[in-house]
Amino acid sequence: MKNKEVLSGILGGSFFAATYLAVGVPIIPSLVVGAMAFLGSELIMSKAPMIIFDRVDEKNAEEVLNDARLKNKYILDMVPKIDDEEVQQYLKSINNTTSKIISTVAKNKKKIKQTQKFWTYYLPITVGILEKYDEIENQRLSSKDAKEYFEKSKETLEEIDVSFKKILNNLYESDIENATADMKVLNTILKSDGFSDIKINKEDKDE
Repeated sequence: MKNKEVLSGILGGSFFAATYLAVGVPIIPSLVVGAMAFLGSELIMSKAPMIIFDRVDEKNAEEVLNDARLKNKYILDMVPKIDDEEVQQYLKSINNTTSKIISTVAKNKKKIKQTQKFWTYYLPITVGILEKYDEIENQRLSSKDAKEYFEKSKETLEEIDVSFKKILNNLYESDIENATADMKVLNTILKSDGFSDIKINKEDKDE
C-alpha cells in the first residue's frame, strides 16, 4: 500500500501512452482514458471499504454482508503487513471469528438485527484502527508516544478479539436453548415409551 499512488500513476500513464502514442487517439480523449485508469487503480488498491450503515435489517442484509466480507478480507490481508507477531495472531483470530459471524447471519438473515452494532460500529472501527496502525508502523517511529500507541493498539485488538467471540456465542444462544429443550422433550418421550433403561454396552459400541 505504500506505493499505491506510484503504481496508479504508472498505470494511468501507460494507458495514456498506449492510446495517444501507439493508437493515435487525440490527446484529450487519451488524457481521459489515462485519468480513468488512474482513478480505477486507486479504487482497486484502496486500503479498505469504509461504508458505514446507519440501518441494518433483512432488506439490506446482503449489501451489509458483502461489505463485511470486504472489510474482513482487508483484516486478513493486513496480517503479513504487520511486524508484530502478537498483533498478527489477533488479526487472524478476528478474521476467523468475523467469517463465522458473516456465515451464520447469511444462513439466517433474521439474526442481522441482533448483531446491528457489529456491522454499523465494531467492524468499521476495527478496520479504521488497522489502517491507522499500518500507517504509523510504516513510519518506523521510536518515540515513547509511539511505543505507548502500539501497546494500547495491541490491547484494543485483544479486546476486539474477545468481544467478537462473545458476539458469535450470542448468535447461537437461542439455538442452544432450543436444541436443549428439544432433547429434554425427546428424553421424556423415550422414557414414557420405555426406552430410558436401554443401555449400550462397550461391545455393542465397538461393533
